[in-house]
Amino acid sequence: MLFYAFAMQCMSTLAVVKRETGSWKWPVFQFAYMGLLAYISSFLIYRILS
Repeated sequence: MLFYAFAMQCMSTLAVVKRETGSWKWPVFQFAYMGLLAYISSFLIYRILS
């Protein structure tokens, strides 16, 4: 459940960021950052609580 709280789930948000910034740099960064944050936080909580 923690993964879904942090992961980027709304592709329309990425599309708006792309349209407003004019490049794919920030949407890709945002997607990668949120994905890594979700994975690392989920992994750490799993390892601490198990």
